[in-house]
Amino acid sequence: MKFLHTADWHLGRNIRTRSRDNEHHDALRQVLTYAKHERVDCVLVAGDLFDTAAPPPEAERLAYDFFSELHGAGIPAVVLAGNHDHPRRIDAVAPLLRALNVHAVGRPSAPEQGGLYELESRDGQERAQIAVLPWVTEREAIDFAVLAQPPTASISQYAHRLQEAMNSLARPFAPDAVNLLMSHLFVDEAEVGVGGGERPLSVAMGIYGVPRQMLPMGPQYIALGHVHKPQAVRRSPPAWYSGSLLQLDFGERRQEKLVNLIEAHAGQPAEVVSLPIAGRPLVDVGSAAQGVRLEDLGAHRDAVGNAWLRVFVDVAAPVANLPAVVREVLPNAVHVERVKPEVGRAAQPVSLTALGPEELFRSFYDSDLGPGRLPTAETLRLFRELLDEEMRGDTVH
Repeated sequence: MKFLHTADWHLGRNIRTRSRDNEHHDALRQVLTYAKHERVDCVLVAGDLFDTAAPPPEAERLAYDFFSELHGAGIPAVVLAGNHDHPRRIDAVAPLLRALNVHAVGRPSAPEQGGLYELESRDGQERAQIAVLPWVTEREAIDFAVLAQPPTASISQYAHRLQEAMNSLARPFAPDAVNLLMSHLFVDEAEVGVGGGERPLSVAMGIYGVPRQMLPMGPQYIALGHVHKPQAVRRSPPAWYSGSLLQLDFGERRQEKLVNLIEAHAGQPAEVVSLPIAGRPLVDVGSAAQGVRLEDLGAHRDAVGNAWLRVFVDVAAPVANLPAVVREVLPNAVHVERVKPEVGRAAQPVSLTALGPEELFRSFYDSDLGPGRLPTAETLRLFRELLDEEMRGDTVH
């Protein structure tokens, strides 16, 4: 049997007020094309369909148009709620989605109440059992009394409760079926984008999640959502984050986006192939360490194409309506940040606590209004008068 694993669509997500509906539409068309071309038996959507618990109508239209076309192609889907979705909202539309052969689960449920979904292959020769665990909040998994204990106690209880839930959902798995688990959760040491780089996060750092060794061994494949960087968190049996469908913010700008195609047969290891999703990239022009001069912005126009841009501009003094000035040259600049030149900065920074009031005032000028900028004699005179009034306690309010 074949399955297509996707997650973290975040429909309705804008980028600095700019709509990305067209991008989401194009990405979902690619998912549909893969599903039809590969003749998959089911599409797995592992949470965060929407970016907010109350998505805008256009976001809902994109989702339900996708499932409607999937149904037209004779392909069922299994959907669960992520931490950005409203679980009761998902459960509310679940009866309607059944008409499109979509099994939707908003809140964690027992196997017999929707937590375990069964379907047959296209040819009727095989069957699959898919255990479904939506996002579980901390308050759903942690006893009130444990919250009064050190954080490690509540994190440990959260992990063990999720382990118990996954094991319970997987318990009915049959040896003659293709057995899959899908969930929206954080797995220990998964890599997430931070400031454009990647670093592993761990439950030991105070994050509520599940150590990878607690993932059940029974499923032939575990389809995960929540982390936006595509990655395998375990190779055998495979457990994967398919990642987000688009580069959602500049922390993801170096990430390739994909969906996973899984082929599995009862009692055999699953085979996983990653399929690329082409999308509009996010690109930095300059950096927080070294900005680009205004007169040099035009040199970047051809290289960035239609990418969304975060632009770091090197200007010595404030420029009125700087974002508008930058967008005259680079219209897709959705974030513009001023980078102050390094000229005149001390090699060793001085502690502000060691400075007096007038030195602090001068330091403010130097740091916020551009290196080398000093207050005028008249400004200093006024500052001293106000400081003297404040010290005497006769400031007029």
